[in-house]
Order: sequence, then structure tokens, then C-alpha cells
Amino acid sequence: MTLSKRVDGGTDTENAWCSALCCLRCRGPLRTGTELRCDACSTVYPVDDGIPRFVPRDNYAAGFGYQWNRHRLTQLDSHSGMPITRNRLMNASGWTVADLKEKTVLECGSGAGRFTEVLCETGAKVTSVDISSAVHANAASNGRFPNLRIVQASIYALPFPEESFDFLFCCGVIQHTPDVEKTFKTLFRYLRPGGRFCIDVYAAIIAYTHPRQLLRPIAKRVPPAKLYALVEKTVPRLLPLSMKLSAVPRVGQCLTRLVPVANHSHLGLMDAETARNWSVLDTFDWLSPRYERPQPRRRLERWTRELGLREVSIERHRGLYVISGVK
Repeated sequence: MTLSKRVDGGTDTENAWCSALCCLRCRGPLRTGTELRCDACSTVYPVDDGIPRFVPRDNYAAGFGYQWNRHRLTQLDSHSGMPITRNRLMNASGWTVADLKEKTVLECGSGAGRFTEVLCETGAKVTSVDISSAVHANAASNGRFPNLRIVQASIYALPFPEESFDFLFCCGVIQHTPDVEKTFKTLFRYLRPGGRFCIDVYAAIIAYTHPRQLLRPIAKRVPPAKLYALVEKTVPRLLPLSMKLSAVPRVGQCLTRLVPVANHSHLGLMDAETARNWSVLDTFDWLSPRYERPQPRRRLERWTRELGLREVSIERHRGLYVISGVK
């Protein structure tokens, strides 16, 4: 639910929405109106279509905003009719619906809200954050959930009290930030002691050997709309070849890496159009980010030790390392 819907519904917005938001400058409480205002230091934060914004409208993640507003529904389970996202979240985290029900969850890097939808359906109290305009795609898809609030902000400066969430979920995000170590460690400021977390990151051993790395130095400098048009034209030509290679016994997964388009044959998508849409989305996602910094396992292990995290598991799922445990 967005701030405007709470206002329109006549609820006590001070308590229901803004009481847990705080000023980035002085950490004071914020007062609601057509904008958010800190009475302590007079800082004002805009509210765009019901979503509080704590970052400039234009920032390094503009490409992500473009892709998720173009593909608002593509990866939502409610749209695909398949539990792809639900299975990924539950399998990676090890969490259950019973674990999450009525608990507070901080989701950082929501994109269009594919994981937001699953988290909200568990009955958790979800706070979903993204630095890009993807928050508007998320609101359009998931604004129906009364247990959701959406905020546009940077992980480096979140408008929440520290140690205020029971669960932390961050998927597909930290490798695309300017300083991955800082991002990883900052996330834990908002998780309460004893809280549970699940974060993933590109595995260096897989990502750095992918042929997209030859294209990215040029592709990431192309304006998002122009790059998207090129991807949209290229994928239908290369995806059939990639699909044929993926069917080769034993070595198919390796052969598909020779073709620089995303191949989701392992997901069992229902039809060719759906497979093509997923491929266009994820191929653009490969090429457009300003930052892509995959990480080695040993570095992740060191970070978890430095933070004193407990019950830590670091597992490789295809091209990702999934880090989960307890603070």
C-alpha cells in the first residue's frame, strides 16, 4: 500500500505509515502532508504518487527503473501462473510461511516486486525499498496488499530506525551497487539481533567468465531505451540457438554460455512468448547496470565473520552465492 492510499482511506497516517520513518539528516520523526517534513531540522522529502522518496529522481539505477516499468508483470508468479519466485525465495532462505507471518520484513532492492508479492502473501509486514523508479511498478502490482509499504531510498541511507526488522531479504542487488562490501554490511544495521537474513550476489567464478563481460563496457554506456531496443531485436534471433545448445546432453549448460542472451530453459516456462520476454528482460539486466561486481566466496565468508553473524550458510545456486543466517 502507498501513502496516498492510506490518506485516501482515512487512516491515521502518522501511526500507520510514517511513525517508523525517520529523517536522514537528524533521525527525527517525519510529519505527513503532501510531502514528508522533519520538524526538528526542517528537511523535506517528496512523495511521488504516494511513495516517499529519499533519493534524487535521477540516479545510477535509472536502467533498472526502465526495465522494471517495461516488465512490471513478467516475473510475478501471479502473472506467470507458476511458483517460480515463491520456490526461489523459500528454497534460498529456508524460511516458511509460519516463520514470516506477522513478522517485520525489510526487502531491499524490490525491482518490480516479484519477491514482494510472495512476502506479502505470507502475512508478513513488508517494507520494500528500491533506489530506482521500479518502486512505481511494485506499487502498481502489489499496492493492493495492506501489509506493504514502499519507499524509494538508497541502502546507504535508509529512513528506518536501526535494528527494527525481524527479517532481511535482498536478492539480485548488491553486486550492482557502488561498494559491495559497504552495501552488505550496511544492510545489517536494520536487522534486529536474532533476526534472520537472506542475501545473494553474483558468484565471481561464474560471472567473470561469462561473454557478456565483453559487451558490458560498451553496453552500460548506451541510454536504456536504445539498449533495450537492441536487446529486443537481438534476443529472438539468438535465443533459439541458445535453446538448442541447452538441450545437448551433459554439456548443454556450458554451451549456452557461448550465446550472450539469457536462457531460462531450466525454469520450464509455459510458452515461447513467455520465454522470450524473460530473456529480453534478463539480457538487458546483464548489460545495462553501471556497476557489476561479483564476489568470491572467501570474501563473503570474511564479511560474515567481521559482522559476527551466526548460523551462516553460503551456497552456490547456479551463478549466485546465497548467504543466509542469523544476526
